[in-house]
Amino acid sequence: MKRKLTVILLACTALLRCSDAEDIAPPNIVLIIIDDMGWKDVGYAGSTFYDTPNIDKLASEGMRFTNAYSAAPLCTPSRGGILSGKFPARTKLTNVFAGPAGPDDRLHAKSKYRGENDQYFEALHRHALPKSEVIIPQVLAKSGYKTGYFGKWHIGECPGYYPDERGFQVAKGYRRVHGVKYGHFGDRWISGNFANLPDPEDSEFIPETLTEETIQFIKENKDEPYFTVLSHYIVHTPITPRKEKVPKYENRKTTDQTDADYAALVESVDESVGQVLDAIKESGQEQNTIVIFTSDNGGLTLRNITSNYPLMGGKSFAFEGGVRVPLIIKWPEKITPGLSAERVIGTDFYPTLLSATGLDLMPEQHMDGVDLMPLLTKKEKLNPRPLLFHYPHYTGFSGPYSAIVEDNWKLIRFYNDEEGAYLLYDLLNDPGEVNDLAESNPQKRDFLANRLNVLLKDMDAEMPIKNLDFKYSESKKGLYNLKFTKELAEQQRLHYKELLEK
Repeated sequence: MKRKLTVILLACTALLRCSDAEDIAPPNIVLIIIDDMGWKDVGYAGSTFYDTPNIDKLASEGMRFTNAYSAAPLCTPSRGGILSGKFPARTKLTNVFAGPAGPDDRLHAKSKYRGENDQYFEALHRHALPKSEVIIPQVLAKSGYKTGYFGKWHIGECPGYYPDERGFQVAKGYRRVHGVKYGHFGDRWISGNFANLPDPEDSEFIPETLTEETIQFIKENKDEPYFTVLSHYIVHTPITPRKEKVPKYENRKTTDQTDADYAALVESVDESVGQVLDAIKESGQEQNTIVIFTSDNGGLTLRNITSNYPLMGGKSFAFEGGVRVPLIIKWPEKITPGLSAERVIGTDFYPTLLSATGLDLMPEQHMDGVDLMPLLTKKEKLNPRPLLFHYPHYTGFSGPYSAIVEDNWKLIRFYNDEEGAYLLYDLLNDPGEVNDLAESNPQKRDFLANRLNVLLKDMDAEMPIKNLDFKYSESKKGLYNLKFTKELAEQQRLHYKELLEK
């Protein structure tokens, strides 16, 4: 009876017929986000070194995407894109903040300085997703859904911006304090840093705790529609697996993926997914539950953590390996299992979930996402649209850049060059970004460069700031520009290619 009443409330909210509540039962939603999991870190995408039988089974039962993108090459802006439906350039949450966080969502002026080779300083950015953004759980909770969040948050780690202050009625396991050197066992955390959870025991494995909390939420809310997010801290560094899982990978034949500790961590991800799927089945709601499995950005290739080969680059890079992620969407009642090569992105989740639950779309909010339901249920093709990636910041191995993907073409602009620099790729015929066409196809390069500039201007994006003290010389041009970043990514790709061929 309780579920029926909630169903009727949701139906009326969406201006649907409410004479037959059972015909319009809103779906449950389970969103699983893995941290730093590369597109090829799963068996169904080609990995033979990692064991992912549960994820592979999920892929066989749902729609799996071969061209799924995160909204950014790092976690904070990507997660902000998922929950807001907007590109990070638009919200100005474009980077992982350097603590202490907050105390609000204003623009922060702190900029990394890499020395005399900086032709540009990084752009200003926010430390939290602005409160002006009406995010997915706020809409669903207002419409009658029970909402829960378990694990890594990372889009506002200061009072007023925690998940249980942004629409999630239950939220556990997110960090209260940023900047703590963290791992996944109790002795690696400061006391009280796991929100709404007791301090872990020394032997406790945090991924298992978060999985158990998610399953408990599913059990407690099986009689009414719910939206829950399981947001794992793994497989992010430091790589701290269950040690008993490591030995079987130490003697396994390696490919371009070689790290036994990382493989053990991937196995824990897979076990978590299997346990959540079992809980959904046991609840009796499997047919009408949407399960989304994805990652917040591409796999970390530096330090030989994993391989995204044949894609170039990895986490934080401008190349495909930095933003291509695994994505599976399962909904037995509505979605026929299959494979899609359509280019989709994390900002699409917001309008898709509104559409799936029968709620009105909010185009002014999720303006950088599209409703995937016609694709998922009818196999309709998506209308052409540009995908924008704006990371105007520095990492230890890359400088500020923006990129646009449109009509299977990709243009990357690196700002830390004397007059700007571009790379142009035909992703349809060259998904590995081997052949730069910027010089041989100046018409396409200039067209996309103009498109990129217009989009950034329309979004009022924060841009890198020119270093007026910089004086160009041959000795200063080598760091964090196009040439440096491309050569580093190509060296990585060659390394993984050689491993694969051994």
